[in-house]
Amino acid sequence: MKFKYHAPWHQLKSVCLGRSYPESFYQDVRNSRIRDILQRIANETEEDYSRIEKILQSLGVQVHRPCIKPGNIMDWLDSQGRITYDQARTYSLIPKPPMQPRDCQLVVGETLLATNTDITHYSDIIDDDMIEHVDPASQFDAPLVTVIGRDLIVDRKDHPALDGLIASTFPGYRITAVDIGGHNDAVFAPVRPGCIISSHHKSCYEDSFPGWEVYHIPDQSWNALPAWRQLKHSNTTKWWMPGEETNEDFINFVDTWITHWLGYVSETVFDVNMLVIDTGTVLVNNYNEGVFDFLTKRGMEPIIAPFRHRFFWDGGIHCITSDLYREGDLETYL
Repeated sequence: MKFKYHAPWHQLKSVCLGRSYPESFYQDVRNSRIRDILQRIANETEEDYSRIEKILQSLGVQVHRPCIKPGNIMDWLDSQGRITYDQARTYSLIPKPPMQPRDCQLVVGETLLATNTDITHYSDIIDDDMIEHVDPASQFDAPLVTVIGRDLIVDRKDHPALDGLIASTFPGYRITAVDIGGHNDAVFAPVRPGCIISSHHKSCYEDSFPGWEVYHIPDQSWNALPAWRQLKHSNTTKWWMPGEETNEDFINFVDTWITHWLGYVSETVFDVNMLVIDTGTVLVNNYNEGVFDFLTKRGMEPIIAPFRHRFFWDGGIHCITSDLYREGDLETYL
């Protein structure tokens, strides 16, 4: 398999698409209020993955998906019938499914860098001898780096040495350090040369994208999710499952067993987590009048590819995919 990535609007030819546990993984959960919801999430998540796969294939993109070994969530009970934990009892050891390949795969030029140990989930797609690995002490989530031709935008707020690591790993590229404090693709989306769509998290791009046109999505705040805000303020939950805000059985189950699967829902509240196919096509989670108007006026067709449980899994279209090969040459855009 060959890897290539110079800019997010170059023609996408090959992509990795994630996968979650099937319905059968939860079949032995005894409490029906928990089991039924988890199985519905599993079925609808795979339905959406399959729909996205078909859309990508219709656009001429080759799709690679990881396999999941058969199993049952109850296999992770100890001899006393309790969920097994790590030694510090900070999180359960139920394996996180390979849902978001973007987190561990960073393609720069013709090199795929495995940025954390989650890359092991994709061994049936990517041979280990085809990639480079980050030292275990320096691991990070790949979306902290955005590739724009000869420039790499690196969020170092929570990883102060990351810009230095990226500079040494990819010599010859220009490094721009920013302080966002989260995945870049949860905050801004470079959709074509000179154009960015942004959430309210970051208001100024003059240092990182000087002279570029920025469309800030208006009226996007926690007020748009009152049910989730109610849940967030009542406990420490990171996820949101619409309709289950008061299902204490389900809330306790997720927080006790599988909270380490989930990131903060704040990273996918907004419509910036999108996948650009080429300079004329982009996949988005849902409809947003302002975003659609901005894109169409610049010659881009937004295609809705729903991922209904993105607030539960904390992963939009960009998160659950990872670009393996894009046509196009190395250029300077900034």
